[in-house]
Amino acid sequence: MARREFSRTVYAEIVKRAMHPKHGIFCEGCGLILGKKLYAVDHIKPDGLEVDKTRKLTAADGQLLGVECCHKPKTKIDMAVISEAKRREEKHLGMKRPKGAIKSQGFPKYAKPSPTLSKPLPPRKLYQERLP
Repeated sequence: MARREFSRTVYAEIVKRAMHPKHGIFCEGCGLILGKKLYAVDHIKPDGLEVDKTRKLTAADGQLLGVECCHKPKTKIDMAVISEAKRREEKHLGMKRPKGAIKSQGFPKYAKPSPTLSKPLPPRKLYQERLP
């Protein structure tokens, strides 16, 4: 199932919650006053880890984060956690083969020829003589 997005009303509630009366919008992650900087409304709990996706999202499910200060690092961590959860689920369900040693014989090892056994080739003539 696809990632759930916040509705317009819930999005507006989250932005209003992050408004400071004198300074404008602030990051709910670190408290930095953003002013004109970019921000994103993000899920507190990663949506990829959410089991019940039929429940409607509320303002309590989201937070306003500054893109540079908190959103990029949080997204990177969230992606790693979601990938780990997927790998564990696949392993639990038996969907992935266990990694192990290759059970074939493999290629023979390359043995470097000894210099005494091989003779150098005689020099080749670059030009052939023409017969008149």
